[in-house]
Amino acid sequence: MIKLPEQAIIVLNELEKNGYEAYLVGGFVRDLILSRETHDIDCATNALPDEIERVFSNFKQSQIGKDHGTIGVKIKHDWIEITTYRFDDETKDHRRPKSVTYAPSLKEDVIRRDFTINALAINQKGEIIDYVNGQEDIKQRIIRCVGNPEYRFYEDALRILRGIRFACQLNFEIERNTLEAMHKQSYLLNALAVERIYQEFKLMLESDSIYPYFNNTKDILSVFIPEILDLDSQLLMKIDQCNTWLKRFSLFFIHQNEEKIRIRANHLKIPKKLIKDSVDFYYCYNHEYNDQEIDIKRMMQVYPKTIILESMELKKIIDPEHYSEVSYQLLLKMIQDNVVVSIKDLNINGHDLLNMNIKGKAIQETLNACLEAVMLNKVENTKEALIQWVNLT
Repeated sequence: MIKLPEQAIIVLNELEKNGYEAYLVGGFVRDLILSRETHDIDCATNALPDEIERVFSNFKQSQIGKDHGTIGVKIKHDWIEITTYRFDDETKDHRRPKSVTYAPSLKEDVIRRDFTINALAINQKGEIIDYVNGQEDIKQRIIRCVGNPEYRFYEDALRILRGIRFACQLNFEIERNTLEAMHKQSYLLNALAVERIYQEFKLMLESDSIYPYFNNTKDILSVFIPEILDLDSQLLMKIDQCNTWLKRFSLFFIHQNEEKIRIRANHLKIPKKLIKDSVDFYYCYNHEYNDQEIDIKRMMQVYPKTIILESMELKKIIDPEHYSEVSYQLLLKMIQDNVVVSIKDLNINGHDLLNMNIKGKAIQETLNACLEAVMLNKVENTKEALIQWVNLT
């Protein structure tokens, strides 16, 4: 038997003691079986939305998904989504159902789901209910659609990206018929909101194993990131050696330019901060370091030190001939030593200069000169040394 978390037991118990069926379903069950950390708890029941609200009248609720049969209930510190058994009727825009029809049984509810590994249920006793051979697919590490894959993807095109994402996250193989349908119906991705595409792509890039799945689905991914077609297998293979989202995303644009990065990032509606990081990364990656402290300090004046560091690490992975270990070690030491690269880091300020009878524009000019002298190691960054240096110049 599988031990369930306390908040899940509370939900199941409340529904059952009021005469309703109740099961935990979906990815939560999959992750329990795989002993993976899981956060989102989903419950399926034969109780209708109004009945769910009544059962949990003493709990904080959310009705955002009520039109689709879902009531959110806060148990302890977690929100749990409780959904009435349902069929998914015909969809509009290959994503959202035009209407929802409630189903009479758990079986009817689970066989409408996307993949067999997500179509499992578990009762309060910890017993697994499996109508689609999902446990065996988990054991064999296979991503397989429930029923006809072409129909499943036509219903909801986002399932194509979810399937690739699950493969990346779980390191599962995509079953042949499912993969063929993904390739055949990749054009359906054009109907999706780019925000949903970006969220799935982001989760893919945050996964442990990417290359095998990206290499086998280039034509699919190229629908929204065509730059992947510019990467040969040898270069794309390096993606699994990149240990951050930014390195992995930047890999697609090492042969591009700032304009193309911005066009693609804006098209995907990537957050502005990440767009700026990606552009900064591009320039840091393409900078030719000369193993001099001042060269790195100048870069640190313009770009975040973490981005300079990550860009050097990517250079080492994919272009070792042009990678400088000397510059990399210098940067690490400068970060550790909190090297001075801006006026705010100086141990002298405008008030000190006023006391030295320096006024007006001369204050900023003098601070700039002090910063340059400290960066060139001509003077120590102490108030006494800087005052003395100013008096002598």
